[in-house]
Amino acid sequence: MRHPLTEDDVERLENSARTPKAHRQAAATLTRWAEERHPDDEASPADLLAAAGWHLAQAGDTEESLALHRRAVTAEGTTTPSARALLHAALLDAGQHEEARQVATDLRRSGPRLVDITHMAETFELHGDLVQAHRWVEMGVSRLELAVDEDEPAEHDVEGLLSTRRRIRRDLGFPPDELDE
Repeated sequence: MRHPLTEDDVERLENSARTPKAHRQAAATLTRWAEERHPDDEASPADLLAAAGWHLAQAGDTEESLALHRRAVTAEGTTTPSARALLHAALLDAGQHEEARQVATDLRRSGPRLVDITHMAETFELHGDLVQAHRWVEMGVSRLELAVDEDEPAEHDVEGLLSTRRRIRRDLGFPPDELDE
C-alpha cells in the first residue's frame, strides 16, 4: 500500500509539470492514486481525478481531460470548487456548450455552495457571457439573504462572491449599488 497523500504531494506534482509530457505523467500518477485509495489521504479521489483532468487539459488532451472531469463528478469526496463546476469550465473550454449548459442547470438545481456559485460566475465571465455570470452572482446574493446562522458561509467566500459581483456589474454597465459599496 502506498503512503497517505497530503495536499502538498498533489501541489508538488502540479508545480513540477511544465511540459505536455510532464502533465500527462502527472495525470497518470494522480489517476493511479485516485484508484489506489489510502484511508488517510488528505485528497479525495474526486480531488485527484479533477486535478488529473486539469493536467490533461494543459497537455492539450481535451477528450481525455473531460473523461477525467466526468469521473470526478461521480467519484468519492468533494472538490472545491465542486467537480461539476470544474467540469462545466472544462466543457466550455472545449467548446461543448450544450453539455456545459446541462451541467450548469444540474448544478444550479442542486443547491450549490457559495464557492461553486462564484466559480460558475467567474467561468461565465471568462467566456464572455456576462448575463449568465450576473445570474449566478445574483443567485449567490439571494443565498446570502436567505442564510440562517448555522449555514452562514465563510467570510472569504462572501468576499469572493461580492468582488466577482462588483466586477461583473461594472462590466455590464450597472451603477454601483449598496452591495458594491
